[in-house]
Amino acid sequence: MRPLSDPALGSAPGWPLVLYFHHVNPLVRHYTSLDPDDFRRGLETVLQRVGPALEPADVVPGFRPPDEPSVLFTFDDGYRDTLTLAAPVLAEFDVRVLLFCSTERLDRATATPAHERAALRPRESYLDWTEARRLTAEGHVLSAHTRTHPKLTELDPASAEHEVRAALRDVAEQTGRPVHTFAYPYGLIPEVNPVPSTVLGFGTVKSAPAPWTARPLRIRRTYLPVDKVDRWPTMAADWREQWYGSRWSYPPGTGQRTCADVSTASPSAPNGYRSA
Repeated sequence: MRPLSDPALGSAPGWPLVLYFHHVNPLVRHYTSLDPDDFRRGLETVLQRVGPALEPADVVPGFRPPDEPSVLFTFDDGYRDTLTLAAPVLAEFDVRVLLFCSTERLDRATATPAHERAALRPRESYLDWTEARRLTAEGHVLSAHTRTHPKLTELDPASAEHEVRAALRDVAEQTGRPVHTFAYPYGLIPEVNPVPSTVLGFGTVKSAPAPWTARPLRIRRTYLPVDKVDRWPTMAADWREQWYGSRWSYPPGTGQRTCADVSTASPSAPNGYRSA
């Protein structure tokens, strides 16, 4: 049985592969963080072996997937190295991303003097709002990841709803654009979902593959395992194969997929790597 936590498990047949990252930085050890050279290698591998990158501005409720395998690239939290290290590599491939930001952290970065920000470690260094808008000017799409990055499953429903809606409002006010997407911190989705139906909700490898139309608030994302670079070409080819549905079937009348080699085992970060 293949567990949900296996990153080789991609998206539902006919739907885009969605990848998530936290850092592009050689100083960070994290299961979704790559150094710039590996990030470049990863982009090249996925774009060549899976399909072209989606424009994040097209990812809105009612989204209709392309008639070919494709990839949506996403970043979580709003770290500063998304601008300084990831963005130049993305530009080499003409790729834009969805950038899910914890907005209180961007507020704090905006209020912190430059010399203090320069001394921060990468895991403590976030974009300020001016830097975030620089990314949007390049075609990247800023979106919401709560205000303070809590585990929404540990909050009461009112507090969870405030975290979500305040972050959506922050991003809309700072960018002057409507916000159509949201990502759950840690991939944890409360039983009473605080995300409004007017946005698409993105999980992690804790979420099962399903058509976005069937589960628009539980869209699966997966990642390139940092310690298995040699497996990336095989994984990418497998992700493409999954798009065609060769291993999948849909029970009549349900709109839901089944997969013989998928289980719902609880996912966790790879050994030695931090989760987020």
